[in-house]
Amino acid sequence: MTNNAPPPYEDYSDHFSPLQVEVRGSFEESLRRFKSMVQRSKILTLYKERQSFEKPSAKKRRRKREVIERRRLALLREALIASGEWEKRQKSKDEKRKAKRYDRG
Repeated sequence: MTNNAPPPYEDYSDHFSPLQVEVRGSFEESLRRFKSMVQRSKILTLYKERQSFEKPSAKKRRRKREVIERRRLALLREALIASGEWEKRQKSKDEKRKAKRYDRG
C-alpha cells in the first residue's frame, strides 16, 4: 500500500523561510498579499517538486520540452512585434486594466 500523503513540514523546513503578512485593511487584501508572497518565494513549486521522485531522464525530457516551448513563444512574440500586432494587444490589455481599476474606484 502506498502512502500518498506529503512528507511532514519538518522535512522541508530547511528549504523555506517563514512568511509574515501584516494585516492591513481587509482580510481579503491580506490574503491576496500572502498568496502573492507564496508565489514569489516559489514555496508551492518547491514543495510539489519534492513530493515525488523524478527520474533524471524524465527531468531532462521535461526541461527540453520547456526550452522548446519558450523558444516557440519567443518566436511568436517576435513575429507579433514585427507585424505590429503586439502593440495592439498590449494597448488592449492596458485599456482593460484601466477600466477594471476605474470600476473599483
